[in-house]
Amino acid sequence: MRTVMLGGAPGIGKSSVAEQLLDLAQEGPHLVQWVDVDNLWLHQPWRVDERMTTMAQANLRAVASHASQAGVDVLLITWVFQSAEIHRLVTGLLPAGAATVSVQLHADYDTWVRRFGADARRPGLNDFYRSRYTEAQATPADHVVDTAGIAPKEVARRVAALIGITEQEKPVASEPS
Repeated sequence: MRTVMLGGAPGIGKSSVAEQLLDLAQEGPHLVQWVDVDNLWLHQPWRVDERMTTMAQANLRAVASHASQAGVDVLLITWVFQSAEIHRLVTGLLPAGAATVSVQLHADYDTWVRRFGADARRPGLNDFYRSRYTEAQATPADHVVDTAGIAPKEVARRVAALIGITEQEKPVASEPS
């Protein structure tokens, strides 16, 4: 099983790109499963403490283990991934021998602010989210995809080619003159 850690700032477009990646994978030979780590944190009452952190980690470990046992080819994990430490944490929860690749989605600050504000479910932009943007932009990754001015479907095509779930379009050779 290959694991793709698709990261970026909150509101950068990870979920939109993941949905498009699943659409692209529909016609291909690879079984792709998507898990958004934020959904593994859905609990009430909301708090971040040792018990809830343990729960979220156990959830991700179980999903990854079950995906591996079920023969999933590519496990797509979306999360903010605001540091190399978060990459290491997630990698440590995966089944032994799972190959991983990290892809960070980037955008310039103004583009990110527009995207972040376009989702009415999000709270207002504050220092916490600004710091997550800065941290995510600086996080090392195997691949970085600049998403500014590009629709999610095109970003997904680029990511799909990077991670090998679709064939990258070959340039058409020009006729000799």
